[in-house]
Amino acid sequence: MQFLSRQLGRWPVALACVVVLAAVVLLPGLSSFGIWEPQERQLADRVAPRAELAKKQAEAMPKTPSTPPKDGCYRIQPPDAYARTLTTRAMKFGRDSISDSDGGRRLPFALLGLLTVLATAGIAMRGGGPRAGVVTGLVLLSMPLLVLQSRQLTTEIGTAAGAALTLYGLVALGAGRGWLGLVESIVALVSLVAGIAIGFVSGGALLGTIVPLGAYAAAYGLGAAGFAAGGRGIYRGTLWLAGMIRPRWAIGREPRSAPLDTARIATHVKSVIATLAVVGLVALLVYQVFSLVEPQPGVVPPQRALLGKSIVANGCWSEALGAIWRPDDDLRYPFDSTFEQIAYGTFPWGIVGPIAMVALIASEDRKRRIIGALTLAWAAGAWIATEVFQRKVGFTLYAGFPALALAIGVWVDGMLAARARGEKNALPAGAMLVGMFVGLAVLDLGKDLQSFTERITSLLVGSDQIGYPKASRLFFLPTKIWVLVLGVLVAAGFAVAMITWRDDPKRRIFRRVSQIGGAVALAATVLVAAFWSFAWQPVLATHLSSKAMFDTYKELRKQGDQLVIMGDMGDAPHDYAPEAKPETVNTRDQIVAAIGRPNRVFAIAPQTELCQLHREIGGKPYFVIDDRNVRSLLLSNKVDGTTDKNPLRTTILHEEPKQIPSRPKARVVFDGRVELLGWSIPKRAERGERFELKLFYKVLQPVGGNWRVLMHFDGSLRFNGDHDPIKGRCQTATWQPGDYIVDTHTVTAGGGAFRPGTYEIWTGFFTGTNPNWKNMPVSEAPPDMRDPAGQPNTDRVKITTIVLD
Repeated sequence: MQFLSRQLGRWPVALACVVVLAAVVLLPGLSSFGIWEPQERQLADRVAPRAELAKKQAEAMPKTPSTPPKDGCYRIQPPDAYARTLTTRAMKFGRDSISDSDGGRRLPFALLGLLTVLATAGIAMRGGGPRAGVVTGLVLLSMPLLVLQSRQLTTEIGTAAGAALTLYGLVALGAGRGWLGLVESIVALVSLVAGIAIGFVSGGALLGTIVPLGAYAAAYGLGAAGFAAGGRGIYRGTLWLAGMIRPRWAIGREPRSAPLDTARIATHVKSVIATLAVVGLVALLVYQVFSLVEPQPGVVPPQRALLGKSIVANGCWSEALGAIWRPDDDLRYPFDSTFEQIAYGTFPWGIVGPIAMVALIASEDRKRRIIGALTLAWAAGAWIATEVFQRKVGFTLYAGFPALALAIGVWVDGMLAARARGEKNALPAGAMLVGMFVGLAVLDLGKDLQSFTERITSLLVGSDQIGYPKASRLFFLPTKIWVLVLGVLVAAGFAVAMITWRDDPKRRIFRRVSQIGGAVALAATVLVAAFWSFAWQPVLATHLSSKAMFDTYKELRKQGDQLVIMGDMGDAPHDYAPEAKPETVNTRDQIVAAIGRPNRVFAIAPQTELCQLHREIGGKPYFVIDDRNVRSLLLSNKVDGTTDKNPLRTTILHEEPKQIPSRPKARVVFDGRVELLGWSIPKRAERGERFELKLFYKVLQPVGGNWRVLMHFDGSLRFNGDHDPIKGRCQTATWQPGDYIVDTHTVTAGGGAFRPGTYEIWTGFFTGTNPNWKNMPVSEAPPDMRDPAGQPNTDRVKITTIVLD
């Protein structure tokens, strides 16, 4: 461990480690998983369609140049816009210069992610040391906001990359000495220029330029020291010039000589320039976004006037902002709207960021105090800019997450360095409390992500637009469980390290446990970084992209087989099955007719059409070949080479099931529409045990409406098993006369509060919500299976009993 720590203390080794880690996490497998649908697919097809299609679109466009508005006010993005166009430009560059494929379009963003990691680690190495850079890079690579943006097309990674490059350039420029310092200054200058350009083209002046320049200016007191030093220089220069003109004026006014500190002078100059640049950019934004107009009567809210003029948003495209500033606020975004995005997008380490910033600001080391102030200004400035942008322009992604990783890396390195020096107060006060808080906070966030997993699947598009595919599995467990497992592993290692840390070298056991905890936290962080790239994205892409479905089609198709597609799938068929010449249809009847052809036909239809297709195909053979995609199904009229995955083949039948374990002694019919044929329910169950039951129905008449199955287990107390029939796959409105329904459901048999004994099982159908329930009338049933007259629970039937042990 000590050998590794010493090696990471050398900047060439540390830099190499960061480069390798970032490259291994971000670059491999960019073409191995498909584009998520529909948001990412729509963006790719609109912005960077395949080269052949793009050429046709360009030829079809009018050749006459677009005429600018007479008043110069664009109400949409002008054709020559630069700000906030990096995603479009990078995607087209990847398609044209790298590869006309998913990987080619993604590679520029992966490289920007790599630059983000390197620049942020570079700042940490400059402010904390080589090892701080490694920890910073590792923590940053574990954040979903970095990894997912670097490997998907719905991204704004350029804004974070521009900020990191800009700040590295400002921090490192002129800070070194000797020939190595000269080389670093050249690299820093290139980084500064590139960062400002990338930040502006990606995020515009507000998100991409003002935030990093403002963070640097704020960390150095808005250039106050630089302005003061400049004033002293002017004063001394005036004295010197006066003495040259008339020597007697200089008598008794000789300026005090001081050694020339080039690094300090460079810092003052940079902070002053950054402050002036921020002021200038803010003034430019205000000039482009707002106008002075005469107050308009009757406007709500009323326009306030100053000197007879009102300052109002002009509703025109701002070249600096890269967008149109809304006159009114978008109330869908309160001023804490990005908190969840930050919390989930930096999981699991993000919760430590604010703690690290405060600890750095309180540090006795000047460099670490500067890093603390810089990261606080960077993170807070990005948050303010993001909130304002969302409220006045539209959805955007928080780009200040590298600041959290930077603060954590420098803080952790500072504690390790102090411990190596044998300092008694190497660990900050309240370390045990910090460890416990982080452990519990990560556990709570991870638990929330199990209930609100859409916060991660929709992280890059917002508004929970991309649902989590419940069928997703990784090593036989739901994929989302691994987010909690790995996050808790990181937090547990960190908590153990903080709680068992002892400064006394004699307490070797505690120190050893603390070292093990730290090692576990870092190792788990590597696993988290790898998880986002090589597990989360590709596993979910199996369900959210049509690539896996087309791969199945290509594996099974033979010469002469046909492919029929219902609906618009964009350019996915060409991207994933370019050799196929699909037939596009628009109606369900056309799919049914295609399935009925004598030759083998593959058909792709929306998942929502399965119930109607099952009904209209009737008893004719058809098979579900691939059901993994959440939006579409791959069907065929032959099952050769695979197995039938039709979820309805055992739930909606066209013949009565042959083996029904228990039947009623006489007909049980609900509203003359649905007949209960029988059931399969165990006779006994342990309290708290989960058991499976089956109900068998025959549809007599169209049911209509959306009815749920009522299941009451009445005894000393009641537990129920109300549920959507056949797992909600097909609503009762789609059931047709002649259908036989096999409804399987799992029930939990009460709990510890339920007394052992016999419980009556009642069933029926109901609709509505509490308290406006409505049961489907029981039109036919034996009297002893009905509720007694006058009872509140009418229109249900008692079918059997179960004994709870």
